[in-house]
Amino acid sequence: MLEVDRTPSDLPNMPGSPVGEGSKAHKPKRRNRDTKSRTADVLVDVLVETGVEVVFGVPGGAIAPLYDALIDRPEIQVVITRHEGHAVFAAAGYAQTTGKLGVVLVTSGPGVLNTFNGLGSAYVDGLPVLLLAGEAARAGFGRGAIQEGSVYAVNIVGMASHVTKLAFEIPEANAASAMLRRAMSVATSGKRGPVLVSLPLNVLGTPIVRPTVGLEVPETCGIPQGLDHVVKALQSSDTKTIFVGSGVRWGKGPQLLRQIAERLQCPVMTTPKAKGVFPESHPLSLGVFGMGGHDSARKHLAAGVDVLLVVGTSLNEVATDGWSEHLAARRSFVHVDIDATRIGRVYPTDIGVPAPAALVFGELLKHLPQAPVRKSGGITFDRNASAIHEGAPISAPRALWELQQVLPHDTIYTGDSGINLFFATHYLTIDHPDAFVCMLGLGSMGTSIGLAVGAQIGHPQRTVVSICGDGGFHMAAAELSTAAKSGLPIIVVVLNNGALGMVQLGNGAVYGRTPDYSTAPLCVGGLARASGADSLTIEHPGDILTGVAAHRASKGVNKPLVLDVRFDPAVRIPTNRRFETIETHVSGKMVNPISINQTQTRNLN
Repeated sequence: MLEVDRTPSDLPNMPGSPVGEGSKAHKPKRRNRDTKSRTADVLVDVLVETGVEVVFGVPGGAIAPLYDALIDRPEIQVVITRHEGHAVFAAAGYAQTTGKLGVVLVTSGPGVLNTFNGLGSAYVDGLPVLLLAGEAARAGFGRGAIQEGSVYAVNIVGMASHVTKLAFEIPEANAASAMLRRAMSVATSGKRGPVLVSLPLNVLGTPIVRPTVGLEVPETCGIPQGLDHVVKALQSSDTKTIFVGSGVRWGKGPQLLRQIAERLQCPVMTTPKAKGVFPESHPLSLGVFGMGGHDSARKHLAAGVDVLLVVGTSLNEVATDGWSEHLAARRSFVHVDIDATRIGRVYPTDIGVPAPAALVFGELLKHLPQAPVRKSGGITFDRNASAIHEGAPISAPRALWELQQVLPHDTIYTGDSGINLFFATHYLTIDHPDAFVCMLGLGSMGTSIGLAVGAQIGHPQRTVVSICGDGGFHMAAAELSTAAKSGLPIIVVVLNNGALGMVQLGNGAVYGRTPDYSTAPLCVGGLARASGADSLTIEHPGDILTGVAAHRASKGVNKPLVLDVRFDPAVRIPTNRRFETIETHVSGKMVNPISINQTQTRNLN
């Protein structure tokens, strides 16, 4: 039975409610632009001049001058989230789907500390996020100022230096413009990543003259050395495979990857995080290798390849399915990555090229001839379609299959952490390089709704879907009100098995028993409606096919929709080695013979 829940039409238009905020938004007066500028005004000018169109954050006293300055610049949309950590995830979702810089504004002390999960995730995943953090006035440093984060207190900048590419404090007003431009350049150049800029309150309020400074131009890369070795290896092999990570996602990387694959007639597999960077419906696609991946990729590697061209991945545990021994080559293991420190760290590497993926692909295309076109049927992409059955209750694979039948082909899906992510990785078919967004570096729960908010703002004309479990939904449900207030029609799919399923399954597999990890009491629909979203309860095959289409036709797409998918927990997650890895570690055994000490790399740059 399909149960439809909607927000009552007679909901009081009360101040503080999503409806009240949306319909009676406060519109403060703008200041005369001829008024002498504060540092805060100059910093906002820099954001506008460099193309920033949206900022995310949570206001507070120490960052108030910057929020005040934004009132005078309608070119920038301000999105207030319900938690600082989710502001960073929203900025990360915006950055990953648009290729632009994600900008976050938070206040000092606890405001900055709440962002560290997001900062660490963006750092490991290589996403360009600029965090502008308020700070107590410098006169209060070391004197116990309210929410002080200076070096004399909790040392916010020092802590952030471990989870960012760069973290610094702007010490005085005249340096602010140039230092902000430097921060933006660092975040978006080389291997991208987050940057934190600490802004003392007295600096933000200081009157200054608007400077004229050009944006720093990052260094350009020349032709990488060692490409002749890569060309020889690829030309001398009959069996070669390309394995790409999310480092290929940026710029012309996906387009050039497809050209290389078709030029070589070479099969391609991706890491889970890079799902969709190579279109999965392409005849050369092997799907995903790694946790939640496809048997087609595993079996292909197990059969043996002469040359494995690995591009844009750090080869971490998730990407390699627990550092699988199958991820090897008989003759040449070639690793291309913009971060030279990643090459040879995990697997013995014969040819290492530290350079951007698009640059390497572009140069290879100049030297590689067209190979004969493969005959059809040479590659099989196995998604375990037999799991998409029609039995009741609905299964997670069936729910995801139905979702893709009723939503546009270019829908953007954001994933959370947990068994929901493995289901999404395995059963969704993604053909667009920006259409699958997840942050797997730290594997944080509760990220997908924030990512969806950022992705929807970056792509207002596309459908955006957040896929999460009931546990992750519990952590991030407050951001539904952010989406509702902003009029963002994201769809949140809660794969609800009533428990923290990943850890419950893991404990059962490793220890033979498990504590009670139930998520009860949790009313997904009630929480959704209270946050200003519509909701549908999904229990049987066909509920999504009929319910989502009917909802979109009758209600339009001007507010969030939450699908409470009460799926059959008997349908287990696709095979992966996560539990095996945990079990071998707790028993004191080696996971596999590959270790850092055994790697040997011929780095040719």
